[in-house]
Amino acid sequence: MLAAPRELHAAPAAAPEPVVRLDGVRFRWRRRGPEILVLEDVAVGRGERLFIEGPSGSGKSTLLGLLAGVTVAQAGSVQVLGQALEGLSGAARDRFRADHIGYIFQQFNLIPYLGIVDNVLLPCRFSALRRERALARSPDLRTEAKRLLGHLDLADRELLREPVTSLSVGQQQRVAAARALMGAPELVIADEPTSSLDADRRRTFVQLLFDECAMSGATLVFVSHDASLEPLFDRTLKLVQANRADRR
Repeated sequence: MLAAPRELHAAPAAAPEPVVRLDGVRFRWRRRGPEILVLEDVAVGRGERLFIEGPSGSGKSTLLGLLAGVTVAQAGSVQVLGQALEGLSGAARDRFRADHIGYIFQQFNLIPYLGIVDNVLLPCRFSALRRERALARSPDLRTEAKRLLGHLDLADRELLREPVTSLSVGQQQRVAAARALMGAPELVIADEPTSSLDADRRRTFVQLLFDECAMSGATLVFVSHDASLEPLFDRTLKLVQANRADRR
């Protein structure tokens, strides 16, 4: 007598490791000062677009500094790509940031004595990994830089010959975004990158940023005071004062 065939069930697929995880994070600027930021459990998935909002003093820039490894929390863990940043030395955090994180600064931080393309190439000077990724997409680094600039509506050859200081605020903003995206970092951090733009240009810039992040599968963490941008994102992390953080 033949035994009845057993029903086979595939094992459930393991959930992908989040790009960002914060667990029990506490941060204060002074040893005995008030806690500036308290985050119990935050996870951000690969390719996710996270919007962070909150009033001045709620810890938005502090959070970005923790994610980038510029600062270290007094308690808890900040993990990026499975690496606990608090377990690295300052030099190791710098190397990790150069390899894996693109940062769009609120004030852009472009190098005034470098041209537009050379500003975009900067991450490849500091990271061999970013350099390799850029060369996997284009035959040479300058071609890849121009490709990114073209995707951000800065393809005009005459414009690319101009000094970076001659660009408009919106153009400088897009150069800063191209620099952050150069070499396909897994995490892109944007600190109030649209604060100087009008409403229409803000949405256009954000959509261009989304498109480029989607091409590389990058996770985007975006801070802004402009609540009108929030519906464009997958999820919001709302930071509030009085040492609370609510997710929705």
